This record gives sequence, C-alpha cells and structure tokens, in this order.
Amino acid sequence: MKLIYKIEFNSTNFYFKHIIDDLISNTKVNIKAKMYKGFILLICNDTKEELEIFFKILEEKLPNSIFLANSEFIDKFDFDVNLELEEKDIKINLSLLTNDEIVKITSENNIDFSNDINKIKKGGVSRFETHNGLKDLFLPSLKIRKEFESKGYEVKLLITNINKLSTLLEVSKKDLQLLCSIERPLIKLKFKHSQNINNEYSNTNFIYAKIADDKETVLFSQSLKKEGIDYLLYVNDDVYQDGLKVTYTQSQNIIIHGEKGIFPKYDYELKRKVFSCNDYFEEYGSIYKSILAQFDKKYVPSIGIYFSQKSEESAIKINVPSLGEKDVILIPNVLNNIENCLEDIKNIDENAARLVINYKKKFSKYFEEEFIKKDFNSFASILNLLSYIMGIKNNNEFEDTALSYDGENALQINMNIIKIDGKRYLDYRKIIQSIMSYKIADVDNPKLAYSFYESLAEFINTNVILINEELNAENLILCGDLFSNQILLSEIKKANDSMNIIIPKEYPLDY
Repeated sequence: MKLIYKIEFNSTNFYFKHIIDDLISNTKVNIKAKMYKGFILLICNDTKEELEIFFKILEEKLPNSIFLANSEFIDKFDFDVNLELEEKDIKINLSLLTNDEIVKITSENNIDFSNDINKIKKGGVSRFETHNGLKDLFLPSLKIRKEFESKGYEVKLLITNINKLSTLLEVSKKDLQLLCSIERPLIKLKFKHSQNINNEYSNTNFIYAKIADDKETVLFSQSLKKEGIDYLLYVNDDVYQDGLKVTYTQSQNIIIHGEKGIFPKYDYELKRKVFSCNDYFEEYGSIYKSILAQFDKKYVPSIGIYFSQKSEESAIKINVPSLGEKDVILIPNVLNNIENCLEDIKNIDENAARLVINYKKKFSKYFEEEFIKKDFNSFASILNLLSYIMGIKNNNEFEDTALSYDGENALQINMNIIKIDGKRYLDYRKIIQSIMSYKIADVDNPKLAYSFYESLAEFINTNVILINEELNAENLILCGDLFSNQILLSEIKKANDSMNIIIPKEYPLDY
C-alpha cells in the first residue's frame, strides 16, 4: 500500500524528523521520511495493517512542536520540483524530552535534591545548574521577587506539576499544548482571580511560565512535586541562550523572542550556518527584509509594519521591487526624560500646557516616584514615559494592564502624524496628551491601556488603506515584538482580511 503523508513543519532544523525516524525504526515499518522547506513527507510502502499500527503509534508518541501545523495524506507529489533538504552537521541546544525520554530519565537517575529543597522550603533561593546555565529558584515571595526585579531580572514561573496548573492560572488547551511542546517555550498566562492577590508571583495578573526543559530540571521538578511544591519562581542568572517566548493566533504559532532550540542552524537561503538572531537579521539588513526573503516576496510590492520595543528602526514600510525598502511613517526614538516629555506636551498649545499643570496637581503622587531612565528605543521609550505618567511601573506592566481589561468599548486615543525635516513621524506627544485628558476625567488604567492598542491598530489600518491606494500590494508583513500583543494583532487581522497577512514562522518577531 503506497501513501504519502505530509506534515507541515515550519522549521528547517532536523530534530523533529529524527524523532519520526526513531518511531519508524522502532516499528520496522517500510516508511521513508524526507525533509523539505516547510514540511516533512512520509513516503509509505507497506501493508494496510502495518501502516495502521504505525500511524496509531505516531498519534500517541509524536510530541507537539511550536513549528507543527496541519498534517494530511496527499494524492501526489512532484519530487523533481521540490528539493529535499540536505541535513547539515548542526547541534542545537535542545533536549528532546519525549514522554519516553522523560520516563527513562526518571527511572535511571536518583539524585538527592534535599539540600536545595530544604533551602527553598525555608524561604531561601536555590542556585541550580541546568543544561542551559544557572537558574535561581525560590517559592513565591513578594520580597525576593522585587529584589531580583530591582536588579533587572525578569521573574518567571517554573511549573513542576502540570496537573495543578489550572488551580493557579487560566490555561487553554492551546496553552497546554505549547507548554508541553518539544521546544518547551515560555507562555504568558493569566492568574485566576483568587490567586496572586498579594503580588507574590507577579506585579500584574500575568506571568511567563514553562515546564522543565532539560534532564536536570526534569529530575528536580519530580523531587519538588513529591514534596508538594507545584510551582517555583525563577530567574535566569547565567544562561547560554534565551528561552523562546511564544504566543499564537488561530492560524499559527508566533515566536516573540529567544534563540534556544533555533540557533545555531543552517539557513538554506543563505547557504551557511547561522549562529544567532543578530547574525541572521543583520545578514539581511532588517527584519522586514529577512521576511521578504523567507516568504519569497522580494520581487512583489508589500507593506511592512515593524513595530519594536527594542529597535531604533520601527516604522511603517513598503517594499517596491524597483526601489527596494522605504520608510513611510517613522516611530520616534524620544528622550527617556519625563521633564522633556512634559515640556514637549506643553508646547503643543495653551490647552496642553494647562493640562500638564492640572495633571501634576491631581496625580502628584505619581511624580514623587523616581523616573527610571533606561536605554529604551521606539515604543519602549514611549510606553515607559506613558506608564510613569499613569502610575504604572513600566512598559511591560502597561501591556499586562491592557490585557486585564474585560470590557469591549475602547476610547479614541489620538494617533497623529507630524512632519519633521521632510519625514513623517507618529506624534508621541498627542498620544500621551490624549491619555492624560482621559485620565484626569477619571478613566481607569486598564481601559486606557487597552484603548492605546486599539487606537494604534486603527492608525495602522487607516494608513495601510491609504498606502495601498497607490501600491496595490497583496501582502501585509507584521514584525517586531509589539505584535505579540493580542489586542493589536487581532484588530489588524480583522480589518485586513482581504490581504495576505504574513507573520514569521521559523524565526522570532524581533531580536
């Protein structure tokens, strides 16, 4: 019986094919797996009974992956047109923790973690060595969490007992699938209403969480679970590569940030080994250009939105084959200085000047806090200033505040364009002025933060329509870590359903 089974797999790393190869070898079925760009083919040539046994095992034992999408039997395949990928000698930093491998690890190893566990139980911090470097782990604690955050660390959640996860966090079937995928990414989850009331886990209602991703952490998690410790907080103290942060839409998974399990890799477009995000993106000159190459869109017109909280190059862009990439609307890299920001707003007009005076009187307690000047760019600098003025900690907390809003009606935040030296910029002053006006009228922070993303989506959608009146592009490319925000992303996809919206599948949204 001859069949061809196609598995969509949006990575050219070979580790997933190796897992399939092992399953084929163990069942001794006559199937050959072949790797192509974007998919894996299983070419089956065996009896119906043997194939039924294999596909049942495949269904039971093949792990999920963040790069995995649809699978189907196909009637034919052109082997002459589609070139099989040649495997290169690339070793990636990823432990292949299939269910069988986890059983093997726990049955063959017996490590005494009593010293670490006792230290954690007494409210201390365990400094733990993993395959990817050092982690500091501790029980949920407002005091310890704030100490680490004051030093610039991001505090995340390690889940040691996945069966108890739903008692702490809101979690969907898709969230669970991603958490348990072979890449073991970090997923942003929301606390249940009765949890985190003392902010012992997080300063907001959200936290990035993951399960064990290597042999050492699997064994430690097993010991912790036996002691009734279902969750721990941790910080990466000294790691080799940042873990992947992943989100998703209805149609695809999206890598926000990170390198673990992706790099190093062989890139078949560049025809060389790529070592990091920097190495990959700098080869092309911009993230937008790299996506044009990934999706073979260099020679057709397209609109690109690169909105980043890290880069200085955030902009609404176009690609015209005869001219190349061009910035249409730029996002300013404003000074991270609160007094300069308020002076900029005062200079809009007399009403704005009065607004600043009245605002500082009404919310004087916000301005008693020290403004932390950080080396932020683009949207991070704007959101950092906006957060301070609203009495919110920082740009990350601003996003979580928006996600916590459970209403439907958004306010209109002014998103205007200003011309400076012949270039068009988003006028950050009007954004902050608009939110100050609503805030002084007693609109709460969740609604204001939510409205920011809704209005930014409307700004994008309006300008995409205007640009496309002349460009007639079919493709809208979204990149930059700001598009990890579900509010922004869903509104853009909803309003541009006639266009082919392209979001990177194999590489992160941003550096």
